Amino acid sequence: MRRLDVREARRSDLDAIAELERLSFPVPWKREYFEAEIGAPFRLNLVARDERGRLSGYVFCAFAGGEIHVNKIAVAPEARRRGLATRLMDDVFSYGREIAAEEIYLEVRVSNDPARLFYEGLGFVEAGRRPRYYLDGEDALVMVCRLTRSLLDAVPREKRDSGPSNKTP
Repeated sequence: MRRLDVREARRSDLDAIAELERLSFPVPWKREYFEAEIGAPFRLNLVARDERGRLSGYVFCAFAGGEIHVNKIAVAPEARRRGLATRLMDDVFSYGREIAAEEIYLEVRVSNDPARLFYEGLGFVEAGRRPRYYLDGEDALVMVCRLTRSLLDAVPREKRDSGPSNKTP
């Protein structure tokens, strides 16, 4: 993968985001939807730009109540199959750990087998179905990845209390 600058999305990115959205989805979000997300509270909105400054991809997420919801992720056609989607999702996972999120959710078209396989490879599992979720009437699969509590989950149960014993011999 070429050198990429991954940073928070800015209003100056909106035209490029809207164009990539149109290239990537049969029913794209409007530019105004992305504009409302940038700078909104409880959001993680990242863009990746290549060494020439061209938009290579983006991910837009919302978080609340211990959950992150991946609203949108896209990679430019010329940057696909080079690890960028994985890089963006790694940033989402890292952010989830920073804010102590318990789960990450997303929806994916039932017909989008490559995306479903990609998410499964990241640890997502199917959690439900949303009938006629997309404007064109297609169903969405709800996928979830449960995040672990790294330190506590790594410690065997019998060793969780390492303090002095209050029992008398």
